[in-house]
Amino acid sequence: MSKVVEITLMGRTFSIVSDEDPAHVQAAAALVQLKVDEYRKMGASVASDRLLALVSLNLAGELLASKQIKIDGIDDLISGFDHVVLQAESLSKASLR
Repeated sequence: MSKVVEITLMGRTFSIVSDEDPAHVQAAAALVQLKVDEYRKMGASVASDRLLALVSLNLAGELLASKQIKIDGIDDLISGFDHVVLQAESLSKASLR
């Protein structure tokens, strides 16, 4: 069921309609605001819309990178299991003396 969630970004309040848990939506907004604040502390002096676009792109990049790391990690794990299986198959074929 869709709910209206109030969030604040860069001093402006927005009403967001979402099926997500309102706490989740607010936490996402808080993360965006945190990143905005970080860029401002670094001296970023661009228009609000450009700053939000920059933050959005950087957060999306971080998300994609973290997903890639997880995928790479799974590939390494599968490769490791393949190696163990090959060793087990070799041992099972070895004669016991």
